[in-house]
This record gives sequence, C-alpha cells and structure tokens, in this order.
Amino acid sequence: MAKQIGVTIPATLISNNPEQVREFVEAHEKAIFKPVYGGAHTKLVTEAHLEPNRLDVALSISPVTIQEYIPGTNIRSYVMGKSVYSAEIRSQALDFREDLEAELIPIDLPESVKKQCLAISKAFMLDWTAIDWRVKPTGEYLFLEANPSPMFIHFERQTGFPITQKLVNLLMY
Repeated sequence: MAKQIGVTIPATLISNNPEQVREFVEAHEKAIFKPVYGGAHTKLVTEAHLEPNRLDVALSISPVTIQEYIPGTNIRSYVMGKSVYSAEIRSQALDFREDLEAELIPIDLPESVKKQCLAISKAFMLDWTAIDWRVKPTGEYLFLEANPSPMFIHFERQTGFPITQKLVNLLMY
C-alpha cells in the first residue's frame, strides 16, 4: 500500500514459503527479518536461520517479513490524527528496542516526509500509528513499517513530545 501511494520502501517479501525466502536473501547483500505480527525484534538473517529444518519449522508457524538491509539512520514518527512527532534514534543495535542506551533526538521532518506520514496513516486507516523510517546517507527516506499499536511512554519521556495528550484528544474526538 505504501508503495502504491508513492512512498519508497526497501525490497520486501512477506511469505511462509522457504524457497521464496532463500531466493530473496540470496538476491540481497544483507537482509533482516521480523515477524508479520509483532512480538520478536528485528534480526539480521544468518545462514543458521536458513538451515532447512529450522526455516521450515519457523515458517510453518507464521509468515515472516524479510527486507533488504538499508544502512543509515533510524527515524520513528508518531502520527496522531493530523499531528506528527519524529525523533532520530541513535543506537548501535539493529533493533533499538534492545538498546537501553538508545538516544532519542527530536527532529523536524522534511515537509514531504511529514505528508507521507499522514498519507500512510490515511491509506492504512490508522488514526494512531508509529512509522519507522531509515534515512540513507544520501538523505533519502525509506519506509520500513507502520505499527498499529506502538509503545510510546519511553519515547514520550525521552523526547518531551505530548503523545499521551494527543492520543487522549484523538480518542475523545
């Protein structure tokens, strides 16, 4: 859907077919994986993950999202109605949720990216979401995902953004 509204996304595969997963990983220098529906953290795909028995068992339980790894800066944007708050996430971890020392630095998004946040929220029918971006060293923003049920208290405390109040206002509307 994001691609259909003109948002740039990395090469992505959502599948529970082991052959498709192997072909996708072979076609990219590095790939990451995450569950389709929350829970586990993002990990780099390794040879151990592609071991046939392990892959077959994992994919029989649930499909997986595989994306090409994009080097760059992590940005998280919270969208509540028409409000968008964003921060750069400085972390050495692949998945910042595993890094207790991650720094959250409030930023102003380029206006075009802010409009993309609102367009994604509308297209996905989410009045409330957290959107994850990766900014390439060239400055290009790539959409990674929109979380329909994001955690936010730690983010709010670190940045000072009024997420709770905006969310309450949205629910009261």
